Amino acid sequence: MGVTMKFTHEQYDVLVSDTVENILKLGKLKGAEYAGDFDRLENFRRNGAQLGLPMEVIWAVYYNKHHDALMTYVRDIQHGKSRERLETIPSRIDDMIVYLLLFKAMYVEWENKGEWLCEQSQD
Repeated sequence: MGVTMKFTHEQYDVLVSDTVENILKLGKLKGAEYAGDFDRLENFRRNGAQLGLPMEVIWAVYYNKHHDALMTYVRDIQHGKSRERLETIPSRIDDMIVYLLLFKAMYVEWENKGEWLCEQSQD
């Protein structure tokens, strides 16, 4: 019989805390690099305009790149395969979280037609 492993609540809390800290860092660094200084969704809008696609489609392509890598990892576990990876699995997961937050921003913008953003800037 194998060793039973347990991921404690304390370990999970540390994981969440470390992940949130990294997500904030990634959001700032990559946001400035890709989107510029004023519109966090600018790169999605710009690429969508260049290709004649909604920004949500551009988002899906970026997000699915990471999803595909995770699914390959899952299949590799299933088949006992090991491979060298350009990006670590935790970094892919963190990128996916950032992309989900960006999609949430798109959703908020769409649902509020920009009203939410205007209300915030008036404070």
